[in-house]
Amino acid sequence: MNAVAFLRSKAVRRVLERAARAAGMPAAIHHVDDEAHEGKKLAGSGGCAACAYVAGQPGGADACQGSRVRNSLYALNAGKPGTFLCHMGFACVSAPALPSVDQGFVLTMGPYCPAEAPELLVDDALRGLAKLGHAKMPFFPVPLTDINHVRGESVTALADWTVDALEAAWREERAADDAANAEDERPPEKPVRGRPRRLRSKSPDTSPYRGAEIAAALASGDQALARALVKTSIAEVDTPGELQLPACRARAVALASAALEAAERARTGTAESWEQFPAFLNAVRQAPADTGLVNAAMALLSPLVPRRRTENADNVLAELDRAVMGRMPEAVQLGEIAQRLGKHPTAITHHLQRKYGLSFSQYVARLRIDKAKELLRRTRLGVGEVATRVGIADPSNFTKQFRKYEGLSPLQYREQYRTGK
Repeated sequence: MNAVAFLRSKAVRRVLERAARAAGMPAAIHHVDDEAHEGKKLAGSGGCAACAYVAGQPGGADACQGSRVRNSLYALNAGKPGTFLCHMGFACVSAPALPSVDQGFVLTMGPYCPAEAPELLVDDALRGLAKLGHAKMPFFPVPLTDINHVRGESVTALADWTVDALEAAWREERAADDAANAEDERPPEKPVRGRPRRLRSKSPDTSPYRGAEIAAALASGDQALARALVKTSIAEVDTPGELQLPACRARAVALASAALEAAERARTGTAESWEQFPAFLNAVRQAPADTGLVNAAMALLSPLVPRRRTENADNVLAELDRAVMGRMPEAVQLGEIAQRLGKHPTAITHHLQRKYGLSFSQYVARLRIDKAKELLRRTRLGVGEVATRVGIADPSNFTKQFRKYEGLSPLQYREQYRTGK
């Protein structure tokens, strides 16, 4: 799949729908070439009554496009999000949509009203209409209530997160294409009579947001595990100096959105959490440190915890968490755990694979690596001792597994994320 087809795909539409819903403003992707020509919208979500009205006025659509293209070129050249005021005085943000592809795709989010100056919205809108030759009037002809009041730094952070989500989806699509091509080149397997075909396990989730794992922990009622995953994800933000806290705020928004997306895929009710999202963004903006960000994320995601503890697959997962953690650092066998829970091993593996994309071995390995990461950040234990404490006897195998899930060695991880550095 090429980049244009990808940007028109359902995966991108889901990302933009989530971004528009989280930001409370429209989001769209266009292509802009070196000669400042903008193509038709490739993907988008959300709308604005004022923008629709202006686009219907003579010269309105061209003026909108001109404002957007100028900042699109800036964002592409700078390689980062840029805030701008359109010809109507409305605030918007543009950012390179697929920086790794570098083909002129631009994400634009807006309009929004800067929370620092809400009183300027109507005056700026009326001046914008006057510039288009529109007759003067004492009030704007359509409601401006769907233009939200948002702090500028929050929109930039959300644009950054949206680009990260697009890049992650693009990497997954490319990996799927590579796997499909490799599968096509393999000789066909001969069917074996009487032996069921094995389900292939998905690749381990290397996303820093850990949305599926957080959602799984909450659905199983294990808030302690979910909180630990949220805390770890925020602690791993590696941005120096005064930019550290804003980057952590962006990470909190990203991981919360990723968890809600995973919950929706698992058919878990998310309506209550989405209703609380504006309050969550406000809490993130005001949080002075990581602890406040963790608390804000957990408050947003707490409705994902089942209110009634009935005997279902989610309760089995909660019991599974406790059983596996209780066995560490010893060897953990699926048969033994299944017998302890009174469940068939196949029921456990199918639940993990179908609902959360994890095989049992990946699930156990992920728990071991999470525990190892905590030890690496908070202690001075050697790599061999850390491996032993999480149940991996061979340090070289531990390093191999750690790199598989985290993309770097245990020592590199400690150097980047150890506390008090």
